[in-house]
Amino acid sequence: MKKTVAKLTQAGYKMTKARLAILNFLSTHHSPISARNLHKKNKTFDRASVYRTLNLFEDLHIVNVEVIEKEKLYCFAEKPHHHIICTKCGYTESVKCSHNLGNFKNFKDVYHQLTLTGTCKKCTFNK
Repeated sequence: MKKTVAKLTQAGYKMTKARLAILNFLSTHHSPISARNLHKKNKTFDRASVYRTLNLFEDLHIVNVEVIEKEKLYCFAEKPHHHIICTKCGYTESVKCSHNLGNFKNFKDVYHQLTLTGTCKKCTFNK
């Protein structure tokens, strides 16, 4: 997490209480979470601060963003990774990202989003 704090300060941002609290939450919460649910779990900061902080983290590639059912979900991302989500019960697992985003002639700051869905073992056996 020290690298993330350094990334923020090098980009010219202060480590505010809200940013630090949200960063701490995301770094210990291993499943993607929406801004709405993050705010529900930590009402210390107003909703606008949560959204602004998550947008900043997204811009600086501190979080992975996945869109599930038209809602953005955020997950702390020291290393690139994805998630596979059970379509029946919502169980989530991290999946290591092995994509090599090389140099592109006409683009810079390239990143990607990938959402994997399936049926977990528990739901498969409980039909």
